[in-house]
Amino acid sequence: MMLDPVDIFAGLCALLVAGNLVIRISNKEITQFAFNSLFMILIIALAGYMLYAGTSITTLGLFSLNPFSLFFVMVLTSALLLVSVLAYQYADRFGDFAVLASFSLMGIYMVALANSLITIFIGLELMVIPSVFIVLLSRRSLEAATKLFIMGAISVALLSFAIVTIYGGTDSFALSGAHQSDLLLFAVVLFIASIGFEASVFPFNVLIPDVYEGSPSYATAMLGGINKKVGFMALIQVLVLVFIAFRSAFMIVAILSVATMFYGNVVAIMQKSFKRMLAYSSISQAGYMLIGIAAATSDGITAVLFQVFAHAFLFIGIFAIVSWLESRNRNEIDDLIGLNQENRIAAGAAAIFMLSFIGMPFTTGFIGKFLLFLSAVNAGLVWLAVIGIINTAISIYYYARPIMAMYTVKENAKKAEMNAAVTAVVVICLAITLLFGLYPQPMIQMASNASSFLFSGA
Repeated sequence: MMLDPVDIFAGLCALLVAGNLVIRISNKEITQFAFNSLFMILIIALAGYMLYAGTSITTLGLFSLNPFSLFFVMVLTSALLLVSVLAYQYADRFGDFAVLASFSLMGIYMVALANSLITIFIGLELMVIPSVFIVLLSRRSLEAATKLFIMGAISVALLSFAIVTIYGGTDSFALSGAHQSDLLLFAVVLFIASIGFEASVFPFNVLIPDVYEGSPSYATAMLGGINKKVGFMALIQVLVLVFIAFRSAFMIVAILSVATMFYGNVVAIMQKSFKRMLAYSSISQAGYMLIGIAAATSDGITAVLFQVFAHAFLFIGIFAIVSWLESRNRNEIDDLIGLNQENRIAAGAAAIFMLSFIGMPFTTGFIGKFLLFLSAVNAGLVWLAVIGIINTAISIYYYARPIMAMYTVKENAKKAEMNAAVTAVVVICLAITLLFGLYPQPMIQMASNASSFLFSGA
């Protein structure tokens, strides 16, 4: 008897969590790393197979394996696999990281597969709480973990209120279309605010730079490269499946997009810390992604999904380099002077990642921004696309500073090698950035299929 793909997926998830708990007792980190890597690769392969087969299955009325959920499962599991490599290299207690990350991953899957507001709520909490403890694995990160916990607490309070309000207006927790009313418009505002803490949307992101800067770089890579994308995933699901008829909701998103882009880009110009500059850069990237959501079209969501994919690996790639620099006590932008003389791979990769953040042609960053701006124009939001282009121009200034520093000649510069783990993560992220920048069609097609499926259920 052939096993159902859903049963295999559930089995792999259960074994990943249970196996991590058992192996943690033995305290063998290399075994745990190998186990984690194997099961995440199996989940990625299974998600790819189900995507290719066009799987669409709902189980228990709460979870749905479909092109949209499988897209996120594949992308975010791949991203966490790379973060795990960094954690294995730099975490003080990798065994604890692996256990916490496996629980966080189950929360991510719950949000991705959600067919109910309750499932999204539980999934977000299951993701956020382990993430706080991952930050706490470094004793120097108590302040960052506290601020992350505060943001999570406010977010869950607002989300609870939003879900109760939605239920009061629809008599259902299901992700299904709702008719407009003043009560539900209030629920939309609450929901956007609650997810704003997870997705780094202005003005709910004021503590994000402190959290990113104060966390170990591998944890920052997870928070910005994975957790933030889950916030966007939840925002897309609820706005498209429940509130697609609420034009005012998408106008709110458009306004927040403008505020988020300007806040991230303008404040990033003033930063001296490389890590903090990247934190504000990440906020601005959230603003660009909101453009596609504000378009409220299938093309707009396709653009957002592609940008989610692009930014996840750009962010993890650049923070792999930051992890290495941090281990050498080089945290400021001025500390990057002469990096090209010391390590050409690190300098070259960092430069390409930052140029891709700007939107340099032949990189995933360019494809993502092009699709986002095009979707806004096609949706009649030309003004929003123009503001996005203006912000892209502003970002050139602060991205140019670290690039120029890296290629500035430094006297008595000595060669410095990155370790194999960091080099592998950097090379993989760089290959993804350039390969899908030159030939984006496969990923655009997957994102389009995911978006089309979502709108078919709206």
